[in-house]
Amino acid sequence: MRAEEKKLGRVFHLEFDEDDDFFGEFERFVMEKNIRSASLIVFGALKESDIRTGFREVIGPSATRYFHDWRELIAVGNISWPEEPPAVRGDETWDGPKPYIHLHLALSGGPYQPGEVLVGHLSGGVVKGMFAEVHEFV
Repeated sequence: MRAEEKKLGRVFHLEFDEDDDFFGEFERFVMEKNIRSASLIVFGALKESDIRTGFREVIGPSATRYFHDWRELIAVGNISWPEEPPAVRGDETWDGPKPYIHLHLALSGGPYQPGEVLVGHLSGGVVKGMFAEVHEFV
């Protein structure tokens, strides 16, 4: 195990607007505020969502699922600025460090399916109603 001590910096409460592109708005905010490292708590609902249950190179059934109905979610994650895209981003290439918002979520089964819960990485979404808490580390 490795440990790194960090201090709490700024704390932000974000409220997304309906129809926002979740990652587009979030990445814009992270770049605008120059948040280099943070922990995240996200809760709310998406109108459309893409989740990935593993990495893109998983062999077998598709690891990505797309939903075009609203679903509630709770997610935890972090913000980092890796030099290269993480494996979960597949064949994507970067020209130097870029903000990476990494979220693990529990997603409801959608309307009329309250007993179903899915888990995985959030890889895309259109907001229905969403809040996020960003706890920056310095």
